[in-house]
Amino acid sequence: MIPLTNKSEAPVGDAPYRRDTVTATDLAPGDARATAPRPRVPEGRVPVDWHRMRTPLTGVALSCSLFGAIGTSTGSVVAGRLAEHPTAGLVRLLAICVIGAAMLDTFGRTLWAGLVDRAEGRLRSDLLDAAMAQPLSALTEQAVGEVLDRVDDDTHEVGTLLRQSVWMAVRTLMAAGPLWLVAGLTWWPAFLLFPLSGLGALLVVRQMLPELSQRKVVEEMAWTDHAAAMEEGVAARDDLRTSLGQSYVVRRCTQLAGQVHSRFADVISLEARIGRRTGMLLHGVLAATAVIGVALVMGDQLSTASLVTLFLVTTMFVGQVDQLARHLPDLQAGLGAVIRLRGVMASDPELEGGLPLPDGKLSVRFVDLHFAYEHGTFALAGVDLTVPAGTTCALVGRTGSGKSTLASLLSRAVEPEPGSLLLGGADVRDLDLQQLRAAVGVVTQRTEILSGTLAQNITLFADLPRATIDAAVGELGLTAWVEGLPQGLDTPLGPGGTSLSAGEEQLVAFARLLVRDVRVVVLDEATARMDPLTEARVVRAAERLLSGRTGLLVAHRLSTTERAERVAVLDGGRVIQHGLRDDLAHVPGPFRELLAVSAGESSLRDSDDLHGGAVGTARRTGTPPPPPGLRPIPGLARATREALFIEPQWGLLGMGLFLICALTGAFGALTGWLWGHIVADLQQGGRPLLLTGALVISLVGSPALLSIAINRYPQWWVAVMLRARTRVLFGQTSAHRLERTPPGEVVARTMDADRMARYADRWVDFINGLAIAAVTAIVAGTALAGAVLLSVMGTSAVASSFGRHVAGRSAAESSAARAGFGRSLVSSLDSIRTVKLAAATPDVHRHLHEVDGGRVSAAVREHRVQAMLDGVPIVMVQVGVVTAWTLLVTGRWGLATALMVAGAVNGFD
Repeated sequence: MIPLTNKSEAPVGDAPYRRDTVTATDLAPGDARATAPRPRVPEGRVPVDWHRMRTPLTGVALSCSLFGAIGTSTGSVVAGRLAEHPTAGLVRLLAICVIGAAMLDTFGRTLWAGLVDRAEGRLRSDLLDAAMAQPLSALTEQAVGEVLDRVDDDTHEVGTLLRQSVWMAVRTLMAAGPLWLVAGLTWWPAFLLFPLSGLGALLVVRQMLPELSQRKVVEEMAWTDHAAAMEEGVAARDDLRTSLGQSYVVRRCTQLAGQVHSRFADVISLEARIGRRTGMLLHGVLAATAVIGVALVMGDQLSTASLVTLFLVTTMFVGQVDQLARHLPDLQAGLGAVIRLRGVMASDPELEGGLPLPDGKLSVRFVDLHFAYEHGTFALAGVDLTVPAGTTCALVGRTGSGKSTLASLLSRAVEPEPGSLLLGGADVRDLDLQQLRAAVGVVTQRTEILSGTLAQNITLFADLPRATIDAAVGELGLTAWVEGLPQGLDTPLGPGGTSLSAGEEQLVAFARLLVRDVRVVVLDEATARMDPLTEARVVRAAERLLSGRTGLLVAHRLSTTERAERVAVLDGGRVIQHGLRDDLAHVPGPFRELLAVSAGESSLRDSDDLHGGAVGTARRTGTPPPPPGLRPIPGLARATREALFIEPQWGLLGMGLFLICALTGAFGALTGWLWGHIVADLQQGGRPLLLTGALVISLVGSPALLSIAINRYPQWWVAVMLRARTRVLFGQTSAHRLERTPPGEVVARTMDADRMARYADRWVDFINGLAIAAVTAIVAGTALAGAVLLSVMGTSAVASSFGRHVAGRSAAESSAARAGFGRSLVSSLDSIRTVKLAAATPDVHRHLHEVDGGRVSAAVREHRVQAMLDGVPIVMVQVGVVTAWTLLVTGRWGLATALMVAGAVNGFD
């Protein structure tokens, strides 16, 4: 954030007022602002909605999902026939249906992932355009971390939502129709049961979604506060080291992390309640279907084949609807991100259009100008001042007299009253803003350097010939200085690049104005931070810049007024004296009094020609210091092991509860064992009442345990991410300096901390899979049952290991590209005042779009590889199902074991 100074006037580019910022601690979960109506998007911008995904390839991906759903539903019918008449032909037909469906689904998912990544990139580009098109007063009041969170993290969240939750929802909707049709044709009441159960689950979730949405918005605001505080802490790491302020910033971020945990706990408790209610309802439907089906078979009103088919399709329907209901909070969270992005997209842009600037040199005239900031007592009053075209006027006066404010009005960093400021005889309020700022060049006390080469910093990423840059450097006498840099004009500057002194930064600012060929130059105390020798060199460059141009020179040293033809003295917001400098220096008055007070200052003209007219001098070079010594980075295995034992009351306990749920749920091994023995007993004419009762308990009890797990395990995930962020912050602000990494890159990399949690979570799934395989083998009474499950896991792991190098390389490229984009974005936002006042917003936005283009390409590769690798287990699960039925046909085991193994393998999907 760029705050207002403590002076009674603001420097050029600062906002005339300060907005009230609402944070997560200010906004209660029930606040109506958490569910604001959809804002209106300005004309010419693409809304944030589903139309962004409307392409022909989207239809292809969805068609793959539909045909895959049809194949899966047909496979359930074939499985029912296999239960009654096991033949090799039916097994082959089952393989064609379910394995083909899995391959189609994998292809559609892979295609969908690439489409989402490209749509995410377009959305990020549009958001950049909307964010940077805001008025300067709005942009300077926003924390850089907040904008980074919107443009980077929220778009990433929406992309993840589309790749995972939305795809899962689409699969569920695509599969619901074929499953409903098969179930209804098998047992006609299912035509009513399926829609009613789905509607019931939707109603259960819907009544709690508004409250969940409010809690989600507050939670996301807590994450934003944490990201903003971390970015500010990393950006201020040098000051924190010298002032021993590390404890303060770490304590602050820890307190904000506590807010994140608290808000997340509010969200997750409500999500667990939603999951418990929908799970009990849907699993109750499945249990009722099993009880009724068993009763119908015992009454000779339904065949066992039809019962197996009915139970299979009901299980798949319940499982998918239950997953959709559980993902609705994620969809709601994504919608919360969409709402925030819509707010950015609907932000008011700066006014466009207006009159063109007059040709030739431009005069500046202030006509009875009055101006006051919204807060404070400072005001300009009745300012009348004329600066003839091609001349320079120095503005002098005590601190707080209004010099900087008067200069800032010329570039419309703040808005003057209509008719009170004329440029070339035209009211600046009527002129095209981009043309105005392109013609008026501003150099302030502090020059902002962007992440890029020296040439890019001079042109501010405009596409200008190298000869133009060389000519500007030569005209300012900077050739020796540029040649002394490590790579000349191609030397990287800004975060992560070569550092410049204050004087060198000002030379870059002068070169920026020269390549733009500005017609009016505003120097706002441009030499305030320099020693006399450096100031003399910069003044020489300034004289060359001002030659033949209209200039306003805000002077804090009266010796700098020597190069101005005219002088205006300000006091208390009024012009109390103005005229030719030579005249005012010899007549009694305020300017002569100021000259008398500053009589001890040396004339800069006496010392500005120390190097034969050259302004910049070659840099001294030497051997750089050795890099700091660091402790060895822990390996992935150690980091994963440490992550698993963080907050065991959330992680390990949640992992154990998930294992129990996996054994007892709709696809659980114990449930499959009970169901297999029920069907086998029915085929032999038995009455499996006790087994049916146990099946009901297993099905209905699982959602209750799952809700407890959901209430705990995700908190471990958040703890892993926040701990990683805190460790990075601690390392960046410690007394032992690290190699300097740009703050934007640091924050962007910490936003990727969920990769570590996700990797640890996969190990949790693997360990639970081993446990499920062992229990399956024990319950089935044969090691072959466990071997089938282990084969599915092993083949998937082998495929993953073969693709690990490709996946790891693509993930590393994607992470590095995201960090590079974050570095460039934060650098641009930190320098937004310079960018806006130089009319360089379109060029900088184009540069950021080019940087993000590399990120999009890397993300497409990463997620396509990941989608294909994720598809391997899906295909192998169906291979395991076919294997279970094949072993039934070959007589290796009975129907009960086949149903149990098929159900347990399906649980891996």
